[in-house]
Amino acid sequence: MEQLLQLPAVLAGNPQVFADQASLKRHIGWVHVLENPDPRTYLRGQELVLTTGIGWCPETRFEKYVAELVELESAGLVLELGAHCRAVPPALIQACKEHSFPLVALHEPVAFVEITEALHQLLFSTQTRRIEAGGEVTAHFTALMQLGAPAETILRDCARLLNATVVLEDSGYNVLRHASSVPVPAGFFERWQDRSRALHVTGNAGRQVIPVQIHGKRFGSLIAPDTATHPAGSLHVLTMAGIALGTELLRKQEPASLAFDAACELLDDLMLRKEASPGLLAGKFEASGFPVRQRQLRGFALPLAARADPQTAARQIERLIGKDLHAVIGARHSPAPKLFGFFSAPAGKPPSGWPESLHLDEGSGLFGGPLYLGAEVQEFGQLADSIRQAISGCELSLAANQHVVLAAQYPLALLAHELRHEPAMQRLPQQVLAPILALEPARRTECLRVLQAYLVSPTNRSQAATRCQLSRSVFYQRLGLLESLLAMDLNDAQSLTILSLGLAVYQQSVAN
Repeated sequence: MEQLLQLPAVLAGNPQVFADQASLKRHIGWVHVLENPDPRTYLRGQELVLTTGIGWCPETRFEKYVAELVELESAGLVLELGAHCRAVPPALIQACKEHSFPLVALHEPVAFVEITEALHQLLFSTQTRRIEAGGEVTAHFTALMQLGAPAETILRDCARLLNATVVLEDSGYNVLRHASSVPVPAGFFERWQDRSRALHVTGNAGRQVIPVQIHGKRFGSLIAPDTATHPAGSLHVLTMAGIALGTELLRKQEPASLAFDAACELLDDLMLRKEASPGLLAGKFEASGFPVRQRQLRGFALPLAARADPQTAARQIERLIGKDLHAVIGARHSPAPKLFGFFSAPAGKPPSGWPESLHLDEGSGLFGGPLYLGAEVQEFGQLADSIRQAISGCELSLAANQHVVLAAQYPLALLAHELRHEPAMQRLPQQVLAPILALEPARRTECLRVLQAYLVSPTNRSQAATRCQLSRSVFYQRLGLLESLLAMDLNDAQSLTILSLGLAVYQQSVAN
């Protein structure tokens, strides 16, 4: 109706509009000239009615007339004033107002054929564009299917075409993936499962939903807001995206791989700080079935054996932790393959010994070392740091002979790892260990071995000697040599700290 009022043929009639802004959004599907006050016989829906009022009489019941037009979903009424109807009947204005039905009065004569011709040309061009756009959308998603495009690419293109946020959820109403071409509101993912379940039951008011299924296998639903539009029709875009997603998900076969992919994507968002709002990101985790609010959280990392399948290893961890813990597990392949993520336990009542008591099946051939744990945290905003602690411990292979390693017990090694790319830190070994590093290889290795054993137990030289497999007298001689080479007092706390840090940085640089 808004476009109707822009047509020259209508403007020539000096139109007077009786309508609110919302009613002018009505869609015109056809144009029909109707002088009979009984529209039921002649209309089928979405017609714009043109009339001169010649068929009206003083007894015409405009309330009934307008109610029937509304019931038939007519687009609006255009009344040409003239010899047959010199003024707009007040009862007609009142009826249109009560039903929010648009009424346009033309105060100058206009040939109805000109309005009809102009509108039909507009409708035909719109329909042609819709068909063309539909072909373009179909071709685009067909090409993605042929290329084997991943789900995130399909979703991203769907969101771009609709200029909206689209969500792929599984049959349990958990968010598997989402993509958006517009800012996502802060509370968009809050209580997603409960809200989505209720909306599915009551008809999905306020959003457009199509099932994602192929070959009789249903994976979930693809959802967009009802405000999403496209020249081809938003449902056509969603349907083609849903078919492409179904093809991709069917290729993966394992439903568990969908949750694993979702966890990897969310963990990347968390670790790379892709999402500026911690609250929105926490909502994404919750909406995907990963509880993080009012929970005890702990980062972890776990090296994988050569050629081990990350998803198979992740499923074994999920089986081992039992029902009281949740695990969000992703995978990294650089500098060495590993699983990483976090454990989530109920606040205030975690399972006994969680998760230090977790013992992995070392005979499975899946794992290449111990389970590394970061610090336990209560706030979601601190979780990334806990995960980084565990990843650093894993990359450093700290205490590799143990089953479970608390990375926080090695703060100096973690600090050196975190600052390893800083130029000042890279220069530190050359500054404090220079006399040792200048020795020929065999003597250098022996001196570094003795220094490391001493720095682990500086207050218990007997224990350090045992660790070095040297007698106490020989060990003391080596310590005297080190003090002489380094020109340092090995009983001085500051010297011990700087030597420990320099040795940690050196060992990490050599390992890399």
